[in-house]
Amino acid sequence: MKVARYYTRQDIRVEEMPVPKIGPGEILIQVKVCGLCGSDLMEWYVKTKAPEVLGHEPAGVVAEVGDGVTEFEVGDRVFVHHHVPCFTCHHCIRGHYTLCATFKATHLDPGGFAEYLRVPTLNVQRDVLKLPSDMSFEQGSQIEPLATCIRGIERAGLQPGDTVVVIGAGVTGLMNMQLANIYGAGRVIVTDFSPFRLEMARRLGADHVIDAREDVRNALTELNEERKADVVIVTAGSIKAMEYALTLAGGGSTVLFFAPSSPEETLSISPHQLLFSEISLVSTYSCTHIETRQALKLIQGGRVNVEELITHRFDLNGVGTAINLAAQAGESMKILITP
Repeated sequence: MKVARYYTRQDIRVEEMPVPKIGPGEILIQVKVCGLCGSDLMEWYVKTKAPEVLGHEPAGVVAEVGDGVTEFEVGDRVFVHHHVPCFTCHHCIRGHYTLCATFKATHLDPGGFAEYLRVPTLNVQRDVLKLPSDMSFEQGSQIEPLATCIRGIERAGLQPGDTVVVIGAGVTGLMNMQLANIYGAGRVIVTDFSPFRLEMARRLGADHVIDAREDVRNALTELNEERKADVVIVTAGSIKAMEYALTLAGGGSTVLFFAPSSPEETLSISPHQLLFSEISLVSTYSCTHIETRQALKLIQGGRVNVEELITHRFDLNGVGTAINLAAQAGESMKILITP
């Protein structure tokens, strides 16, 4: 079978490798679609894994089932989650499933940018979901990124009527924006440097969009009865964006860091501001079996529009082009790989 293997951003090779052999309790998936994730663009992250077959947002068809598998059959259309928890460790018992050692150790073989992938037994048991007949593979590939946004919104503690500012109108920014509306936000404001992305935010339900080159803080208070935001969601992995988020946070607010910076970067904060304004800083990582099921229902019900976020499609030969296109953050949004 063919795979797209990442060596560096400038060196992504389409290679041949054997179709993975499955064991008891496992399934083999023919990948139909796999989304390109923002984490695939983080060179400080992916270079530690190279050479690697990337791709962790797959949807496809069950091509083979191992002994003992009863819940899936050949031909089933499915979404596959790459991480699953153990349910019994200290972190799982406290509900922090994404901190579980098993969660971080589980993965798909070899990855989603391949014609076929093997799903280990634990993943088969805990987070492979059958796609409804009215859900496309492209919609199914968006379950994982939407699920990460659901987990973030839950951690932010958004309350009905809140004013929400989303910094960054990329894919997850616009997913978070749509979810904020679903969760009852009174006003949702999106800021970004890209006119293309701001227009898409407006089209998908933002109450207001603000060009990041403007005085966002002043524009926010003018739109929001002289108040700052109740929730600020930072979807850009930028220290400057995180610092600016704190200037937009009002009293009693929550600032959610949705995307990571590189590991060597640090953020300066004022404990004085946090304490006397009762501002909470919250972070979020990945998603769990809980949010993937919620995401499937929201997509199936048309509550979150994921189709309009899709702007480009490439086959395995185009993975390098896709990564470089996404890194430019221009007139592209969700990019799908179709092996």
